Amino acid sequence: MRPVRRIFLAGLGMSLIGAAAAEHVYRRAIERRFHQEVMSRQQLERRFNDILTTHEQLMSDLSKERRRTQELSTVVKEKSDALERAFGRLGEEAKTIRELQLRLTAMERQMHQLQGELASALQGQAAGGEESASGAVELERIVVSKADAAAFQGRVVSVHSEWDFIIVDLGWDEVEIGDLVSIYRNEQLMARARIERVQESISAATLLPEWRTTKVQVNDRVQLL
Repeated sequence: MRPVRRIFLAGLGMSLIGAAAAEHVYRRAIERRFHQEVMSRQQLERRFNDILTTHEQLMSDLSKERRRTQELSTVVKEKSDALERAFGRLGEEAKTIRELQLRLTAMERQMHQLQGELASALQGQAAGGEESASGAVELERIVVSKADAAAFQGRVVSVHSEWDFIIVDLGWDEVEIGDLVSIYRNEQLMARARIERVQESISAATLLPEWRTTKVQVNDRVQLL
């Protein structure tokens, strides 16, 4: 074999080996890039799945909050309607109570007048000698005192335990919206409540949270704090 041919074949072999080596390096580089792309895609898929899961959870929480808000709105509306119905029913009762109080006041005035006339008549009989001093009649003055009424100020006239509010016979002249009242039974503190609505002779009060399990009853005594 001629030397030139051997050199040519040797150079050709080296070229082929170099090309093969270069192709191997290139393929390794392509494989690494492919592996990196696969890893990047997997990371993006995991992030997308995490975002999707978070979104679904947020949508579920939002749906729950919407249902809860709707339920609370329904409860508030029912409570307001019940309060309006209670005020409607008790408005007439309050008028009747006020009329009875006016009649009682008129009867007290008549009683005082009769007591004065009777006392004058007895004094006249004593001065005329028609009855001896030992037989003098002394009548105890009968007075219907309002001191006790001022002390307890009011009574529970209606209880709505399902809505945690009560109606009391205290009106504009006794309480204002936001006032706190105590409810007593036989001098024992049963509950406390906050005035929410006030009319001429009645008002509605909501039981304070720490007293909402207390069994308040009609005719329990109500006193302004």
